[in-house]
Amino acid sequence: MHSILEEFLAKWVWPTAPRAPGAAFRLRLTEDKCLKGWEIALGSSLTEIEKGLASGNDDWKRGVALGGYAGEGVQMSIKQMSAQLLSVDLAEQERYIDLQRMRARQVWDECKHSKLHVEVLMAKGWIRHERDLLANPLAYEQPLPAYFGLSMMFPHIHPLARAAQHYFVEAIACLGIAAYLDRVDDPLVRHEHLSQRDEELMHFMEGKYTIDTYCDTPENQRPVEDTLDFLLHRLRVSL
Repeated sequence: MHSILEEFLAKWVWPTAPRAPGAAFRLRLTEDKCLKGWEIALGSSLTEIEKGLASGNDDWKRGVALGGYAGEGVQMSIKQMSAQLLSVDLAEQERYIDLQRMRARQVWDECKHSKLHVEVLMAKGWIRHERDLLANPLAYEQPLPAYFGLSMMFPHIHPLARAAQHYFVEAIACLGIAAYLDRVDDPLVRHEHLSQRDEELMHFMEGKYTIDTYCDTPENQRPVEDTLDFLLHRLRVSL
C-alpha cells in the first residue's frame, strides 16, 4: 500500500467516534470495497503526474486545469448540489438538517475550486479571462456522465445515498491532491490543489459522518451500499 494512502487511512478513515451506530458498517465497506478502489485511483493519479512531468512541457497542466474547471465549475456544481439538496423531503428536513447545511456549503466550495483552475489558466497565459472558456468545449466536457447522472438521481433514491459519493469519491479527491503536493513543484499547480485540500477533506468527512451517524439499520445501509457498488463499477470502467 502506498504511503499516501496509509497516511490518509490513519488520520481520517480508521479513527471512529465512540458508540457511532453506523461505524462498523462503514469500516466493513472500507475494507471490503473502498480500499481497492482508492489504491487504483491513487495509482492512476501518480502515473498521470509522472507522465506529465516526464513530458518536458506544461501542456498536461493545462489539461488538468481544464478538466478541473469542467468537473467542478459553476455550471456543474450548482446543478448537482441543488439536486442533492432536493433529495430530502420537507418532512425529513429536521432529521437531516446537518446534511443539508453541509451540502449547501459544498456549493460554495466547488464554485471556488473552479476559480482556482481559471487562475492557473490565466497565469500561464492560456486564456485572458474566464469568459474565453465559453468557446472551449473542453471546459464543459463531463468525463463521467453516468456519475453526474447518478448524483442528479439521489432525490429518487434515498437521502443517504449521496453519502457513498462523499465517502468514496471525495477520498479519491483527497488522495489525488496529496499526490500532486507530493510530486509537483510548480507553485501555481500546488496552490491550485493546496487551496482545495481542506475543503475536499470536509466533503469526505461529511460522508463519513453521515454513514457513522445514520446507517445503523439495513434499511439505511442498503442505498449507501448500492450506490457505492455503482461508483466502483464506474471506476473500473473509466480506468
